[in-house]
Amino acid sequence: MIKGIAMIAVGIFLIYWAQTHSPNSLEKVIGNAFSGGYTLSEPWYYVCLGGGILVGIVGVLQTYKALK
Repeated sequence: MIKGIAMIAVGIFLIYWAQTHSPNSLEKVIGNAFSGGYTLSEPWYYVCLGGGILVGIVGVLQTYKALK
């Protein structure tokens, strides 16, 4: 069950990371350029977002399976 919860946390973090470093928001891109922040390229944005969703779903399924 702990592994499932950890996977949910990693999935949420990956989704959060992708959203906060999105290449699609001009406001964030400009803000990151001036503050020295990091902006993901578009392919890596989708890889990170998809990976977070996938890891989160697997974590939910593992947690559900452990509780049964």
